[in-house]
Amino acid sequence: MSTDTFKASVQYNDLAGSSAADRADMSDASKWLHDKGLIQDDELLVGYEIYVGQLSTGPSDDPAIHTTFLLAKTSGMDPFSKIVKGGGNIDLRKVTEELSPKEFFSLFKRFSVTLSSGGLLEGREYNYTESDA
Repeated sequence: MSTDTFKASVQYNDLAGSSAADRADMSDASKWLHDKGLIQDDELLVGYEIYVGQLSTGPSDDPAIHTTFLLAKTSGMDPFSKIVKGGGNIDLRKVTEELSPKEFFSLFKRFSVTLSSGGLLEGREYNYTESDA
């Protein structure tokens, strides 16, 4: 068994931020995993790791979104209470798939990402004016 930390990171971390998403109503990631036979009946989807590398510039390139689904066993423990309590490492199973952008974003109703230089704006209120351009 290996150990990892749940935090977004890339080679230089020039930009940092946060993300939020709403599950799709009809076909969210848990259903997608179940339909593909990738999640067991006693597992619960508790997290995602999403990675997109540098894209080529060719017209036929179909970029892949490397998506790792983090699954927790539900038998014998409540994974959410262990996570909330912060009681040490939680045992998870990783399932990694390459999804097309259309396939990936279909797992969500809404998806939002914020990025700023070095995470400078994260959690900060700011004033702004709208551009007419």
